[in-house]
Amino acid sequence: MLAEVVSQIERLADFPGSGRIVPEFGVAHLREIIHPPFRIVYRLEDTRVRVVRIWRSERQLTIDPTAEF
Repeated sequence: MLAEVVSQIERLADFPGSGRIVPEFGVAHLREIIHPPFRIVYRLEDTRVRVVRIWRSERQLTIDPTAEF
C-alpha cells in the first residue's frame, strides 16, 4: 500500500496539476489526490510540489482560521 501512495506522489513530478482543488479550502494551489483509503494533500509552489499531509480519506479536514495557504 505504501508503494502505491509513493507512486501517486511521484507522478506529480510530471503532472503537478492533476489533483483536484481541496474542497474545504477552495484555493488553486492546494490540491489533493484521492487514493482510497487515503487523501494526499499537496501544495503547488513555483518550482516544486510539497506534500502537506496524507491521511485516511474518511477523516474531515479541519480549517485553522489563522493558517495561510
